[in-house]
Amino acid sequence: MIRQLLLKTYRSFESYAIRDLTRVNLLVGRNNSGKTSILESVHLLASQGDPTVLVQSTRRRGEIPAKIGTDRSDGLRRHELHDVSQQFFGRRLQVGAEFRISSKDRLGHVSAMIRPAEESDSKDLLEVDTDDLQTLVLRLGGSNRDPIDIPVNADGSLTLTRRVLLRAASRAPQETQLVRFLSTESAGLGSLAEMWDDVQRAGRESEVIDALRILETDLGSIHFLAAPRRYGEASSGILLGFEPGTPRVPLGSHGDGSRRLLAISLSLTQLTNGFLLVDEIDTGLHWTVMEDMWRLVVETTRKSRTQIFATTHSYDCVRGLASLLASRPDLAEEVSIQKIERSLARAVAFDADRIRAAVKHGIELR
Repeated sequence: MIRQLLLKTYRSFESYAIRDLTRVNLLVGRNNSGKTSILESVHLLASQGDPTVLVQSTRRRGEIPAKIGTDRSDGLRRHELHDVSQQFFGRRLQVGAEFRISSKDRLGHVSAMIRPAEESDSKDLLEVDTDDLQTLVLRLGGSNRDPIDIPVNADGSLTLTRRVLLRAASRAPQETQLVRFLSTESAGLGSLAEMWDDVQRAGRESEVIDALRILETDLGSIHFLAAPRRYGEASSGILLGFEPGTPRVPLGSHGDGSRRLLAISLSLTQLTNGFLLVDEIDTGLHWTVMEDMWRLVVETTRKSRTQIFATTHSYDCVRGLASLLASRPDLAEEVSIQKIERSLARAVAFDADRIRAAVKHGIELR
């Protein structure tokens, strides 16, 4: 479990520390304060510098140049180009630019540095086209992963070819942390179906159904269609069963909250000794279910030994957490709120007592 997180020249943070982290950590702060960047930093650290995690970050944010690769004569297909300059403080893409994400636990650190291409002996540079004017490489690695050099284009974009991906996979640690990132966008049907399969293999379907009963008290069953492509929206590929003998209802008919809670509960049930990262955890959920949602999250993460980092802009979300802590003082050590302010050198941490007191007296935490 990560107890403290240190960022150095990563995205919008020149130098930043988050301490007193717990099992469940709710990140609050103004728009553009860097909350999502914190989630991404944990993702990259837990993966020990997996380049595909870097790409997932740029894709979620739309940090992709207009140029898309085409088929090549050597049989390789160029992948999307991703603007790696956004990962560095000040968006500087020059020789010597670097960032570092670290903790003082067994995850150690992850670092990235821009280096001249001529200083790299990576065979991956043989895959670049001469008209791309690629003169730089991104060296990415971690405490438990040997560094890998990835070619960077003159416009700041990097290309992950098959060879790069294979070499990165070969350098992955033998023991990797399970990590799942739930963005503000709805989780894809394929991803939900894979998690549901894992839950079924473990015989834990009832736990997920119980979680959705927070919203649908008379829910009896969940069903994933074998051929969802026949349907328009992905939500139509998931059916909810209620009274026996009655038609099952598409998940999409029950609003975004049900889909969000399904994704969270599936992730929590599937992960063990891992990390769950949730951007805007309260998306689609009414304020009246916030305490129940937090009870599900805290109890499940403690049981599975998973650590969760989540963001919110909602005071109802904070109030729901405070209400849970008031009714369940035994959960106090599992929870913290971290207020993210880039103008400070470190996040402002609120433990259970401070959370309850702040909400009781109407003190703004966000």
